[in-house]
Amino acid sequence: MDTASALDLLAALLTGRAPPSSEGDDGHRRLLALLATSLAVLVGCGVALLVRRSSASPQAVKAPPLAAKKAREEEPDPDDGRQRVALFFGTQTGTAEGFAKALAEEAKARYDRAVFKVLDLDDYAAEDEEYEEKLKKENIALFFLATYGDGEPTDNGARFYKWFSEENVKGEWLSNLQFAVFALGNRQYEHFNKVGKEVDQLLAEQGGKRLVPVGLGDDDQCIEDDFNAWKELLWPELDKLLLVEENSSAAPTPYTAAIPAYRIVFTKPEDEKHINKSFSLSNGHVVYDIQHPCSVNWNVVFVGCGRDLVDYTHDTNWV
Repeated sequence: MDTASALDLLAALLTGRAPPSSEGDDGHRRLLALLATSLAVLVGCGVALLVRRSSASPQAVKAPPLAAKKAREEEPDPDDGRQRVALFFGTQTGTAEGFAKALAEEAKARYDRAVFKVLDLDDYAAEDEEYEEKLKKENIALFFLATYGDGEPTDNGARFYKWFSEENVKGEWLSNLQFAVFALGNRQYEHFNKVGKEVDQLLAEQGGKRLVPVGLGDDDQCIEDDFNAWKELLWPELDKLLLVEENSSAAPTPYTAAIPAYRIVFTKPEDEKHINKSFSLSNGHVVYDIQHPCSVNWNVVFVGCGRDLVDYTHDTNWV
């Protein structure tokens, strides 16, 4: 019996013509359908692979802008020579961050020639080694540090706290830094404000100059009152650093007292005899000034709508 070979079937599949055999048509059709299905599956897999690769390609294209954005964030802030104040926060529930932002907003209105940056301690440095490099460039820093749990730092402050408390053999490398710390905690816990107290002590030991004593915020009472009390101690110290700098950089403004050259006094006719006299100096010269008036007659005419409204004549003492 004449049967088509596999090559004939493949040729028939590709050309769309029936295989060159009249016998076994049913078997040939089944085999042809199987080959067509297999080919369709292969084509489908190829298309799916191309689609997957094309959908992944935009992410690869977007990668450079993200890298460029990170590079821009690492560039120094264009502060136009203004004094920079860094406000670091370590927070678990957002209270420390809220205090840092509140103080920054108030300080911006108070010191228009300074720039205030509120910074997350975890985002401040990508690697631990960067903490030292960046802190050396800070001149004024305020820390808002919460103690969480059993004397532990917050999640976003844990990496800084571990690095700063363990790598403390650098000597006085923070001699250019002036700092203040506000600690947040709860007196009901054994290690009350442990993190803030230790960072305050370490900053001083490593050369930093403490502006005010560490503030101890107690969430068991009214922590807002503790923050306000600490803030009132801080303002005078910041005034010395920021307001003095503003005044010294500005050109001095001369002060000139404004002394009136004359004055007008309305008097009654019966008092005129006491005022209408000459005041003489010791050498006999007559002097008229603001304290020694002379009497003259003056005429006031109010004019409106093209005609005189009032004609008022009166004796007035003036100089």
